[in-house]
Amino acid sequence: MNTADILVIGGGVIGAAVAYGLTERGAQVTLLDQGGSAPNASRGNFGLVWVQGKGLGMPRYAQWTLEAAQTWPKFSADLLEETGIDVDYQQPGGFEVCLGEEEFSLRKAELEQLRQETANCVANSVGIDKCEMLNSRNMQELIPEMRLGDFVSGASFSTLDGHLNPLLLLSALTAAIKKSGTSYYPDQQVESISFRNDCFDVQTTTERFSAKKVVLACGLGIKTLASQIGLEIPIHPQRGQILVTERTLPLLAQPFVTLRQTVEGSFMIGASHEDVGLDCGTTLDEIRRLARHAVQVFPELSKLQMVRCWGALRILTPDSKPIYVESENCPGAFVVTSHSGITLAPLHASRISHWIAEGTTPEGFEQFHSRRFDA
Repeated sequence: MNTADILVIGGGVIGAAVAYGLTERGAQVTLLDQGGSAPNASRGNFGLVWVQGKGLGMPRYAQWTLEAAQTWPKFSADLLEETGIDVDYQQPGGFEVCLGEEEFSLRKAELEQLRQETANCVANSVGIDKCEMLNSRNMQELIPEMRLGDFVSGASFSTLDGHLNPLLLLSALTAAIKKSGTSYYPDQQVESISFRNDCFDVQTTTERFSAKKVVLACGLGIKTLASQIGLEIPIHPQRGQILVTERTLPLLAQPFVTLRQTVEGSFMIGASHEDVGLDCGTTLDEIRRLARHAVQVFPELSKLQMVRCWGALRILTPDSKPIYVESENCPGAFVVTSHSGITLAPLHASRISHWIAEGTTPEGFEQFHSRRFDA
């Protein structure tokens, strides 16, 4: 029997960030991950740290996202100091491009609705005010190295948005928790969780673990395990396909929602939204659609060769907002899941780890409870 204060199940960016924060607070942590090389959410995502447009219908989420973005510069610097790994975080601002006047009008209306919903939240209104609508001429002035296509009518732009290398982030978090003495088991598929005598007994394919607290941060695996600790967590997979071009000179500093240039010079192009179950493959039709859209935005991309593509699965709730909840039937069992694991990593390491370790629920967290889906 392996024992720990807190057992974190899931070694992706969310689980690793939570484990990292808990060890920083002095907790004895064991981290379990199922292993494998499948392109899951942490290994296959786009790498955006994004604020604009987040929180429509839930102002608390907009505020939460803004707080995360403001924390990212220090968080990345701390990881670099502790591990020597630079996650390539940059915050040059970001665009959500509009093709045609209809898309421009819809985007403008969405931001205005978000601005109205967050009017009573001073901290968040500051973030919303940093997002503005730009016509194509104003856009072109900010990105002089690349010519916009004729279909581009404009974009929303926020100075708070940025991007990074998600693989380096996962590597840095993993290196940090190993350095801190966390027990890390990368090939342990959890099969069952039981709760008795105020303690959790976790059985994997090969070993047993015991802890006073347990955190479920294992993506699509949460649903089955949560039911064993008295929680119903409504999540589902959604596939996103991404294309990567050959490397070229640095031309585009700012990320777009659908494309960005990496530090190494490749352009990443995405991303689809497909309800295909657990299939993380790629399709020729979707590759064509993504490439066509990218060339509509920047015609010069048609000169580059595509060198690889992949599909990965998002973990989505019905409203695409996070779920943070502690089980009432099994106190000490927590669920942490979000589609925005990259953006929210600093808060998962700080505010969420404090909640788990100290039992102090952050203000407004009732909005992130899974009971919001009961109706």
